[in-house]
Amino acid sequence: MNGVAKGMLLALVFLYIVSPLDLFPGPIDDLIALLAGIAAQKRIGKGET
Repeated sequence: MNGVAKGMLLALVFLYIVSPLDLFPGPIDDLIALLAGIAAQKRIGKGET
């Protein structure tokens, strides 16, 4: 299940970054989404041993 969750998270972050709809103008919210996605992926991967 963790592999599925990682892939889905990666896809959602990628779609948010490339989509023309943003919460804030400029790259600031894209950077925040990217960092949040990376942090969540590390947290999901941390449970795998």
